[in-house]
Amino acid sequence: MAVTYSYKGIQSNKYTEGQITALNKDEAAFKLKEDKIIITSLVKLSGKETKPQKEAKIKSGKIASKKIPVTEVIVFTKKFETMVRAGLPILETISMIEGQTKHKGFRLIIQDIHNSVESGTTLSDSFEKYTDVFDTVYINLLRAGESSGKVQLFLQKLVINMEKQQKIKSDIKSALTYPIILLIVATAVVVLMMIFVVPVFQDMFANNPGGLPGSTQMVVNISDFMRDPLKGGVLAISLISAFFIASFSIKKNYKLRRLWHSIVLKIPLFGGLVNKSSLAKISMILSNLRAAGVPEMEALDIAANASTNIVIQESMIDIKRGVFSGEPLSKLFAKSPTIFTPSFIALVSVGEKTGNMEEMYGSIASYYEGEMDVTISRLTSMLEPIMMVFMGVTVGGILVAMYTPMFQLGEVL
Repeated sequence: MAVTYSYKGIQSNKYTEGQITALNKDEAAFKLKEDKIIITSLVKLSGKETKPQKEAKIKSGKIASKKIPVTEVIVFTKKFETMVRAGLPILETISMIEGQTKHKGFRLIIQDIHNSVESGTTLSDSFEKYTDVFDTVYINLLRAGESSGKVQLFLQKLVINMEKQQKIKSDIKSALTYPIILLIVATAVVVLMMIFVVPVFQDMFANNPGGLPGSTQMVVNISDFMRDPLKGGVLAISLISAFFIASFSIKKNYKLRRLWHSIVLKIPLFGGLVNKSSLAKISMILSNLRAAGVPEMEALDIAANASTNIVIQESMIDIKRGVFSGEPLSKLFAKSPTIFTPSFIALVSVGEKTGNMEEMYGSIASYYEGEMDVTISRLTSMLEPIMMVFMGVTVGGILVAMYTPMFQLGEVL
């Protein structure tokens, strides 16, 4: 018995809808595929389905989806958007990108997505099997593109969103890389001096009749301790063990992790950088999800995971609960003044009054991206001289301590 289905989809990059008759849902999907329609919705209207013959299940959704670099996903999305904008059919586009992808694991994922779409699965559902590669924001924007027939527009939003998030990460990394390198170099120089240079001076002062000054003796004692295989080895192992135990404890224990995250937010400049980057990402995601038509509660839930900081996540969860009770967003954000700045709250309030939260969230994201650039510039300009001074004082202090006995000896003579 024939069954009537109502369908919605994309044909030649244009939204289309209608009805189709088939024996079952699989046959309906096949017919639509033959007409080169990418299905976004397929609903039975009337009739009784004939069960299709069982086919061997194809394992999918778990194909090497771990450790796919973010850059691979960005490049894929850029190509996808460019080809769709150029008017290429979606299936042909996915097939072409698959052939151009060098990362083996990601190529298999793209191949599986192509097969899923070809068999009648919606585009967003095909991507949703790989949530550890394509996050919730990605899937929701893709689904919104399907529903509205504007896949290209939402792919553009995805590219912008991903590039901005990647820029935030790279900016923070670049701000911290140079000071960390300086710290490592300074530590290495001090250790080498203690192990190899100080003993040379120590031999020279072995028969010093007046004894060694306090600062020199302290440096010599530290050097002896570090060169002792037992004492130095125990210290090194203890420090390394303490670091890994602390890291493991923070990772596994929620209360410790929350304490650490609250401390991070209070660190001058760096805490502000973490907070501003979180506000930029949250605003960006909320703007895109608003455009995609995602309900407020769900959007706030997704945005809460934009930050890896538990304190910020908890604040977002509290706001979600407040929205459920009917309170305005601006008042809810104002309840967490240490996280959401007066500027953020004021802009949200304007968005509520004008009724254009999507655009306002986008403006907030741009504002905090600019604030991040300023903070990164200040952080870099402060950390570099601080590390240089630390390195100079430490190395210089050791050298002065070791030359002091020679100066005293010269005065005696």
